Amino acid sequence: MGELTQTLRPRRNRRLPARYQDVLPEGTAAIINTEPQIEERVPLRRRVILRVREHLKTRLNSFGLWREYPHKPSHDPDGEVSIEDMSNLPSQPDRDEDGGALDNSDSDTPLNPTQTLLTGWQNNGNSTKSNGEMEKLADIIQHPEFRVAELKGYTAQTANAKITKADEDCNHNKLKDSFLETSVDIEVPSGDKNIPSKKFSIPGLLYRKPLSVIHAAFTSHLANQFHYTPFRLFQTSKTSESSDDEDIQRVRTDVYNSDAFIQEHYRVLQAPTDDPNCKREKVIAALMCWSDATQLANFGTAKLWPIYMLFGNLSKYIRASPNSGAVNHLAYIPVIPDSIKHAISMFHTKWRTQSKDIITHCNRELYHAIWRHLLDDEFIHAYRYGIVIKCFDGVERRIYPRFFTYSADYPEKYVFINWLMLY
Repeated sequence: MGELTQTLRPRRNRRLPARYQDVLPEGTAAIINTEPQIEERVPLRRRVILRVREHLKTRLNSFGLWREYPHKPSHDPDGEVSIEDMSNLPSQPDRDEDGGALDNSDSDTPLNPTQTLLTGWQNNGNSTKSNGEMEKLADIIQHPEFRVAELKGYTAQTANAKITKADEDCNHNKLKDSFLETSVDIEVPSGDKNIPSKKFSIPGLLYRKPLSVIHAAFTSHLANQFHYTPFRLFQTSKTSESSDDEDIQRVRTDVYNSDAFIQEHYRVLQAPTDDPNCKREKVIAALMCWSDATQLANFGTAKLWPIYMLFGNLSKYIRASPNSGAVNHLAYIPVIPDSIKHAISMFHTKWRTQSKDIITHCNRELYHAIWRHLLDDEFIHAYRYGIVIKCFDGVERRIYPRFFTYSADYPEKYVFINWLMLY
């Protein structure tokens, strides 16, 4: 006889209907090596040119998803994704010998040197630990500050959360100090073909140099989730339940598995450098900018016109998370002050009938002037030849900034991007 209830009736095993059962997400499988494939063989004047690409594929996960890389990536962030990173369902707590829940959070206690060393080794950027990585772990264990007793109650999730909070506090202080202030000039027509246009200086532009934002992003803890190498994502499914035939479909989820990113990746591999002896990995910084004038309150006239920069190297799920820190402040466009508007009204001959259109023109000119200021010679040099950055995992890479998307309203036209592509 089975288990009985308090009323001495058989206990029934109840099961939730399928529509109430959550299917937990799952990351793609680890990378497996495949044989190099000869892509092209072209005879030319008694020479044979071979272009070999080592296509790497991953195994299928439970959803039939797998990735195909053009070459072996130096870093695989998808291989380090856990169920806690993809699901907000509470995980089961650890239990002690008596079955009670263990509280290992200890969020107020700082990490000791041993836990810091071990967490740093975990976040060194490699999903598959090679012989060299194991030797690094042995060096950590033999470090003078390493104490086995200090690992009591250690959890990787709590340790990473503490390191992330410490980085955020440090970055917050750096963020305030990294903004610069300047003024920009805009050119306003007179409304009369016989009167030349006039320049007006707009003060109060707060900005950060784009290269400083890129450097901060690739050296922060979020860089551990950056995709440096693009890939194509596929899904394999059966055509029917009664057949063994399989159907393979291309899946596009993020910027780093799009055709645009892959094509630009091949161009960057052939891009020149300012150092002929540079052998560093060439990586794209997939820039995704966004701006929109914002009313700060339902009452009053307080406004804000920010420009944000995000990175397509990150998953859209991380970028959309409010607490991820993936949104980088780039600039705050100033509002044209009333004194400048008054000066323009005295200068423009058609102000009384076209004041609204004139202000719209000034806002557009202001926006373009700010981007001409942001995309300075230093940025153009990095756009052409790349910039060397020692990333979060300790590896130096040559980063090439590239604009992939820009989200904006009418005054914020994309003329500057077309201008940038000329370089």
